[in-house]
Amino acid sequence: MFTKMPEFTDEEMEKMSLMKDLKAARYKQIHEDGSIEVEHEYTYSGTLEFYFETGMEGLASTLHDDRGWHEEHDFNNETKKWDGPLTKFKSLEWSVFLKGGEYLKVFDKENNIIWEGLLLKDVLKMKEKGYSFHFLPKDISFEDWSVWCRDEYRAEVSTNNPVLAEDKNYSEEKNEQV
Repeated sequence: MFTKMPEFTDEEMEKMSLMKDLKAARYKQIHEDGSIEVEHEYTYSGTLEFYFETGMEGLASTLHDDRGWHEEHDFNNETKKWDGPLTKFKSLEWSVFLKGGEYLKVFDKENNIIWEGLLLKDVLKMKEKGYSFHFLPKDISFEDWSVWCRDEYRAEVSTNNPVLAEDKNYSEEKNEQV
């Protein structure tokens, strides 16, 4: 038996997305001035980038932590991808897939903060772009976001979801396989 998906207005979609992002940020309080008090457990520093994989149906926005660079390639590990010279590659085990609710700082080439704030998903912008993106932020223009990810700007993200390399369940499962 199939049930038809309910039709939501753009306003309803925005409200649902905002509540999901606030829940992910473990918000404590929304102040009268509009600022939001949040709580995050993990902080990662690295580069913003778009990630695409065949079958994924769109681009994901990620921050790749600097600790995820490796010198040797393990051809049997599907969580690793090539990037750059053949002597180095990035491990997806150190990537934060941005979904909304994270706190982000973006730095320019001189290491000055050019944007800082809580990431909230812009469902209307995503709808306008044909859902080819898994995440596009509110309060950041599509053009700026594209440049920051394409040119791998330096960034710092705080989140409540650990990267795979620090996830206890993943680490235990990986150790059992060895």
